[in-house]
Amino acid sequence: MDNPQRPTMRSRKLGQRLRALREERGLTLQGAARLLHRTPSSLSKLETGKRGIRRPALEHMLDRYEVTDSRDRECLFDLAEHAAEKGWWHRYEGRLLSTTVDYIGLESEANSIKSFQLHLIPGLLQIEAYARAIMKVGGSQGESVEVDAMTAVRLRRQEVLSKPRPPQLNAIVSEAALRQRIGGEATMEAQLGHLIEVSRLGHVTVRVLPFSAGAHAGINGSFSVISTRDLSVVLVENLTAGWYLEADKDVRRYDWSFAQLLKSSLSAEDSLILIEKLRSKT
Repeated sequence: MDNPQRPTMRSRKLGQRLRALREERGLTLQGAARLLHRTPSSLSKLETGKRGIRRPALEHMLDRYEVTDSRDRECLFDLAEHAAEKGWWHRYEGRLLSTTVDYIGLESEANSIKSFQLHLIPGLLQIEAYARAIMKVGGSQGESVEVDAMTAVRLRRQEVLSKPRPPQLNAIVSEAALRQRIGGEATMEAQLGHLIEVSRLGHVTVRVLPFSAGAHAGINGSFSVISTRDLSVVLVENLTAGWYLEADKDVRRYDWSFAQLLKSSLSAEDSLILIEKLRSKT
């Protein structure tokens, strides 16, 4: 069951948890391999997410590791079952950052998404003209950007908000992002109008971090915390790369930062008033 592609987020998470179980029991890779009647190489590939595992083999492993908690076992079974699944977004591998491909996959199954954006409207809330304007300037150092394809990807991602059981999206947007005239005045007027419209959905909350907040917990940059049924991760991006923070302590740190940003932000009602005010000035 070797996976010739790079490990998925779920296969890496499964591997990390299995490695943690092994280490908690004081087993070396070689010792665990003997216990499980596997080779050290195959076990190493499993723990790094490069090899999948079927349920009977995983049940045997958990039995040998003496994992008896039914919730822990079912969580690991679920990770293993879906570890190699790929959606429509994987056709863009090689054209998108690997972290973006992983993120879209997680986004499609998310229960909750917390997004803090310092300079832009969150991707799930962008209209086509706004997204296209961003894609047009997305190239750097002579690199070309497939504007149509990348805009289409962004718009298709937004379908997650209209599925039968959509995630709870909590978005904090800086006032700077609302005032930046991306795409021109007509585009920004439509974009701000769209924010007002989607913020009235029961599963979408938009809060504005005003200039008057001063120094705040997100001063170092944008981030997203995404949670599915079996894992939570943080995505941090810059111009040329994106990376995940998957350790529980890191997720807790960013959850705390998001909570602090909420305290510094306008209420949902006052946020709508400011957005409407800015829209009327475009």
